Amino acid sequence: MGKKHGSEAEFNATLAARLAAAGGSAPPPVNGAMHMTAAPTGPSKSLEALLEGDTATAAPVLRTPMVEAAGNAQSADVIVRIQVQLVVDSPWQPRTRYDETALQALGQTMKDRGQDEPIKVRRLATGQFQLIYGHRRIRAARLIGWADIKATVVDYDDKAAELATLVSNESQVELSDWERAEAYKQSLDHGLAADQKEVGRLFSCSQSRVSQCLSLYKLPEPILQLLGKYPGLIKYRHAKVVLQLVKDYPEGEEAIVAAVESMIDHPDLEADELRNLVEKALKPRRPRPKALEPRMIGDKNGSSAFSVKLHERQIVINIEEGVDVEMAGKRTMAALREYGQTFELPENKNSLKSET
Repeated sequence: MGKKHGSEAEFNATLAARLAAAGGSAPPPVNGAMHMTAAPTGPSKSLEALLEGDTATAAPVLRTPMVEAAGNAQSADVIVRIQVQLVVDSPWQPRTRYDETALQALGQTMKDRGQDEPIKVRRLATGQFQLIYGHRRIRAARLIGWADIKATVVDYDDKAAELATLVSNESQVELSDWERAEAYKQSLDHGLAADQKEVGRLFSCSQSRVSQCLSLYKLPEPILQLLGKYPGLIKYRHAKVVLQLVKDYPEGEEAIVAAVESMIDHPDLEADELRNLVEKALKPRRPRPKALEPRMIGDKNGSSAFSVKLHERQIVINIEEGVDVEMAGKRTMAALREYGQTFELPENKNSLKSET
């Protein structure tokens, strides 16, 4: 949706407000600022040493405070280095598929320029770190073989972690309409928002946008299964067409699903083109007229002299060998002239000059 990516301070301030509005558990505010994690005291230690010494404490390897202003006060988030292998995905991450080419490009950028922004994680009881955001960056780091990565470690309970993950990832990456629908529905199902209006406030989008994305859940079950495998298969505007087609052609679900499935190989198919494809498949076809057998016209002895075949608005006469073709033509023309005098065509028909 083309949202503006703010600074870490702006994001933290916004997230703090959303957590408070949703009733989630968040780190205590300090003079209006959102305090993610306290700066460690004492000498710096390696991650391995901290893991061995105290599994309940975040593991800073590189102590790099990041100071943020909020009102008249300041709070410091400590950026540490953690082992890439200890980072695990969030179960609440709305994105289900990643563009391999884009990840390779991101990895090359990180390799050339370094890591511009740390990922954000929370420490689990297992000693692992669960992602809040940075799912693309951690994958890119693995692609380029990094052993560790810069991260901000926060102390969130499950509800706060779920909310932060949904909100931060929905606003920072270009999700498909289906992935957004899943995030919006999850926030409703898990009590993070009471209604669609509150979902809109939570994700900084309009209520109509929320309603549009959630309407995808009304699609036929086979299409929902396709979206589970290909979340970017169709957009809301395609779904709107599909829902109308289902209403107009209640017996045509198979053709509708087949048309949507064809978009796997034709991802640029527009909504109107999808409609035309379905309607073409469902439009009743006029039965082809049955071909008539040629009629035989015999001579005085009953031998075949002419073979006459009627084809739509044509009369095809095949003259057998031995028949005077010129005479047959004259007699045929004379018969047609005589027949033509027995009726009158509508005035809007083009009149043809009779042959003499």
